[in-house]
Amino acid sequence: MTKSEINIGSIKIDIDETSNHVVYKISGMVDESFKQDQVPRIKAQTIVLDLEGLKNFNSCGVREWVFLIRDLEKYGQLRFKNCSIPMVDQLNMVPESAGNGIIESFYAPYACESHGESEYLITLNNDFHDIQAGIAPDVNCTTCQKPLIFDAMVDSYFLFLTAAKTKKKAS
Repeated sequence: MTKSEINIGSIKIDIDETSNHVVYKISGMVDESFKQDQVPRIKAQTIVLDLEGLKNFNSCGVREWVFLIRDLEKYGQLRFKNCSIPMVDQLNMVPESAGNGIIESFYAPYACESHGESEYLITLNNDFHDIQAGIAPDVNCTTCQKPLIFDAMVDSYFLFLTAAKTKKKAS
């Protein structure tokens, strides 16, 4: 396995490469300092974008991001995992942000009456039926075990899944 790290403006990308897949773990802000042409292109059967650390997008960054996704699709099948809440917001505003990639997992906002805001990782292998039915998965607070409240409008938060491919749909 080959590992490398690059910094492009406000973005840090850790790259793990094996013979048949590559993982780009992307963190930071996609803004005017992000230059997509500086991201290494690595041909692989599967290209995973791990986006847990993605914090925000601005309009200049969105354009560069869409160009990156369009180009990476030429090198292998894109899979998106651990999409941060800002990434989900971006997918809802600009569906091209995922291209023809497959969404595997993403974070959703929840709140506990006693402990405040939290995030829950939704994996489509586990939660697909709830989302398809138009409901947020039931989640308990890790501290008090009381049910968490979904902290967004279900229809609008999950909107990106109607346009995007998901692992469950693609399987």
